[in-house]
Amino acid sequence: MVCASVLAVAMVLALSACEAVRGSGDRAGDRAGDRAGDRAGDGAGDRTGRGRSGRHDQPDGPRRGADDGRRSAAAPAPGRRVDVSFPRAVRMLRRAPERGAGYDRELFVHWTDADDDGCDTRDEVLLAEAVRRPRVGEDCTLSGGRWRSVYDGETTRDPSSFDVDHVVPLADAWASGARRWSDARREAFANDLGDARSLVAVTASSNRSKSDQDPAEWLPDERRCRYVRDWTAVKLRWDLAADRAEASGLTRRARACGGRVVVRVARG
Repeated sequence: MVCASVLAVAMVLALSACEAVRGSGDRAGDRAGDRAGDRAGDGAGDRTGRGRSGRHDQPDGPRRGADDGRRSAAAPAPGRRVDVSFPRAVRMLRRAPERGAGYDRELFVHWTDADDDGCDTRDEVLLAEAVRRPRVGEDCTLSGGRWRSVYDGETTRDPSSFDVDHVVPLADAWASGARRWSDARREAFANDLGDARSLVAVTASSNRSKSDQDPAEWLPDERRCRYVRDWTAVKLRWDLAADRAEASGLTRRARACGGRVVVRVARG
């Protein structure tokens, strides 16, 4: 009987050890899968360049979500610089259900030419993200450049074949709090050149695939850890909420990806 008991205990301990190793391996695999994209960093900071009007994330149907009724950390004040771990940044997001009723893309005026240099926001992003800088012609026509989509790694020499994507889509922003904003604040969000993570040049196909989905519903083919950190940074910057499914997905990704989120909260 004693031998049988000892054997049973040994088997339990062996199974527990196997489960621990398996869990550790899964976590390591998740990190390894995204590590190559993480080396590019968070991309925080001011953007310089020029832009032109064009396509973007498509409007979609009503958004869904449920309120978990709480917020894990205090909201950052307008103008404050936030520098926290990725998991803590996710906890700082407000929790609220998405309310998409009344959304109209035209409520977010874009693309504007804020500095009146003849190039609007779209062109500004294309100029800033070109891996080979283009020539700028009349009416801010861009030629001779080269671009790489951060979502799928595809390249192009034709800027008209790329979309400029709002990392947090306009429809999601509306459903997450922008419905209560002034027209001026929605315009500022839609043309945000103050943080390089807000707007990115990507292939039209990846942009259409994403549509207005959040990271619980869609992730890019490449640099997924960077994408979810950037999403979180943009939501913190503009004090936009996350619903329960979105927050849960971000929390899981934050544990796997690690890193930090550095962002300055938009004013007003």
